[in-house]
Amino acid sequence: MPQSGYEATSLDVLVDSRTETVTNLLANSAPVRDELQAVVAGVAARLSVPVVALNLVRPDAVLIAAATGVSGWVAETGGVPAGWSICPRVVNPDKALIVVDLHAEQWGPFRSADLYGTARSYAGVPLRVGGTVVGTLCAFAPEPDSFDATTVALLEEHSHRAVRLLDR
Repeated sequence: MPQSGYEATSLDVLVDSRTETVTNLLANSAPVRDELQAVVAGVAARLSVPVVALNLVRPDAVLIAAATGVSGWVAETGGVPAGWSICPRVVNPDKALIVVDLHAEQWGPFRSADLYGTARSYAGVPLRVGGTVVGTLCAFAPEPDSFDATTVALLEEHSHRAVRLLDR
């Protein structure tokens, strides 16, 4: 029986392809950093939330290409280990995600408040470049249950602009 392209492709090849794409996008994003920053600032204003981020996701790390409201060591290092972030939960299944209360979720050995501080709600959509899911456009709010399908639609609308900027 013939195999589909998906069945014939090794997971290792898919991960290696995403890692290479993300690495290249991050390196090439410097000239459009101000424009990416304008995208996330616009989303933050429309949603009235303090934190919006455009993240590129590798198997080992989530790298910030542009963000509002990110501070401390995360801002200084430009990202977090992948295991400490919710963004891989958007990238790996390639679908939008809303988390009603980040503090109610289990995040491995870490307390939710230690990872997310005052952020309680999360909404994120995948970013796709050339058919490869490379990251997320996501928002965090300080109150639980802050996001809905309207939020996802707004994030998806702005994600297309971000991808056009990244994929020049």
